[in-house]
Amino acid sequence: MRLSTLVSLVLGAAAMTACKSADVFDPTPPPNGSVRFINAVTDTGAVDITMVDQIEWSAKAINLGFRAGTQYWVTEAKARHIRVFPTSRTIGVTSQILLDTTVSITAGTRTTLLLTGSARSKSLSFVAIDDATTAPAAGSIGVRLVNSTTGAVNAYLTSVVADPLPATPFATNVAALATSTYSARPVGTAAVKVTDPGSATVNAQLAGPAAPATLPGELPSAGVTASGTMFSVYYFPRGVAGSPQNAIATPGVVWFVDRNPSDK
Repeated sequence: MRLSTLVSLVLGAAAMTACKSADVFDPTPPPNGSVRFINAVTDTGAVDITMVDQIEWSAKAINLGFRAGTQYWVTEAKARHIRVFPTSRTIGVTSQILLDTTVSITAGTRTTLLLTGSARSKSLSFVAIDDATTAPAAGSIGVRLVNSTTGAVNAYLTSVVADPLPATPFATNVAALATSTYSARPVGTAAVKVTDPGSATVNAQLAGPAAPATLPGELPSAGVTASGTMFSVYYFPRGVAGSPQNAIATPGVVWFVDRNPSDK
């Protein structure tokens, strides 16, 4: 065998070995947390939210409407570059950047990024809300209020929406864009009513969702009837007159699940 042929074979083998080493995939996830988005912007249509610093281990929202939220996304924990765009099939619309910001995600946390402010005045921002990762006591659920409006409110827990207001709210004088602590409640039917402080007039009310039935062997589903469920009940303002949210003419509440009964 010629020396040149032998050298070529050795170099080729070395190159193949190098390629195989470079192609090895490390399945170990980076330090991460769980992130979801909720849209509380009252004066625009649906939005797309994207972490633009990387594709993998990133939370996102596509066509996220007012008062809607995403699932929790496993998200790499570090400073994350996020942009918000209007949802549209017209490139000249959807390429407009409504918000360009950086949010730091902490490993081991569960976080809601609540999109608030005004799109018309270009004053959008995220409010980072720490969500529950610890189970309530056996036989109970946890409920708290998140106030996404511009004024303080009280919130009351009842069994059904037809019940009268209790004497004492479970969340008192919750400030704008603030969050109450979780209140434990035995499993069963539950409803939340929201009033202005010092008023008996109910601005919005809604019963919590019951846990759907499960098949044998399935993990339990979240619901007011499922022990271990944690809820944030978000109080939203009405839509801005003359905006895409004009039809939403009254404040409202939405129950969001922070923790499933099967979560660790």
